[in-house]
This record gives sequence, structure tokens and C-alpha cells, in this order.
Amino acid sequence: MKVRTTCPQCSHDFITDVTTESTTADITCPSCSHHFTIRHSCSPSESKDCVWEEHGEPRKTVLSSLKYYSSKPMTASFLLLTTFVLGIFTAGVLLSAKQVIIPYLNITLEFLTSTLNYVGVAIVVLVFSGFALVGFILTFTRKAFFAALISTFLGIFSIGFFIGIILAIIAFILILLSREEFENDTYGRIF
Repeated sequence: MKVRTTCPQCSHDFITDVTTESTTADITCPSCSHHFTIRHSCSPSESKDCVWEEHGEPRKTVLSSLKYYSSKPMTASFLLLTTFVLGIFTAGVLLSAKQVIIPYLNITLEFLTSTLNYVGVAIVVLVFSGFALVGFILTFTRKAFFAALISTFLGIFSIGFFIGIILAIIAFILILLSREEFENDTYGRIF
């Protein structure tokens, strides 16, 4: 693997080859012939917590280095799981009650059921909750960015006692902010 390093003696900036298996590499500066040792930022034992980060510009050498994953996709996935569970409970409440009152908001769900029956609304809520579950799986595994984003957007409509809407919107924003951590099934990593 090629890495960029700077000589501690003459401050010469250069690119050298190192092995990815070891945590350290012995380097000789091409400018002043000074011998020094560099250390990888992520050790092989931490490799599950690291991701390759690409450096470089178009038509130039792309250099790889390791950087740590952020917690944004993991947080978004648990928010989507909570949205799914709240959506299932919402559908269950719709199936078991004629009129549901949410005490802390003092809002009835009659406006949802004015044109549809309770069973129809419960089925719609279950379908959108399923999208939140798909978004959870894709976000947790950091696969298929666009599918995760679309599933999360559709999961917003699972209602989830109105809390699920807020949680799914927050998850949507977190997924957008962590785009570079996802892999696209067809094309590999997204940059």
C-alpha cells in the first residue's frame, strides 16, 4: 500500500510503499537518507473499526489510508428499528380500538380513518413499518446507500405514534451525512 509520509529530519514529503499486515514500517528518506519508523493509524486488530479512505485527485495517484467509522449509521439504524417497533404498535392499537387518543398530544387518529377503515390504515402502517425495517438492515450493514435512503424516507410514513416520524427523519439526515461509509452493491464504495 502506498502512504504519504514526512521525514522528521529534513521535512521532505514523499510517498512510499508499506505492507498492510504490519503496524509499523522502517522508512529511509530519499532526500537525506535518514532512517525512521512510521506506524499505521489503525492496527490490523482494529481493522473492523476502520475503513479505507481514498486520497488524491482525478488523473493522479489515489492513496489509501485507514479512518475510523463514525457512529452515524449505527445510530440511524437503531432509530429505524425503534420506528419499526412503534409502527407495529400503532397498527396493533388501530386494530384494537375504534378511536385512539394520544394523551400527550391530545390528538385523535380519526382524520386517518375518515375515508378508510381501521384495518386498511393498519395495513398501510404495517407496510411503511416494513420499509423502516429494510432501512434498518441496510443501514446497519452499511450497504446500498440509495436503497437505505429510500427505505428510510418511506419509513417516515409508518407514523409510530407520531414519534416514529421524528425518529425516521433524524435517521434520514444521519444517513445522508454518512454517505461515504456505505457501499453500493454494483459499483463498490461511494465517494
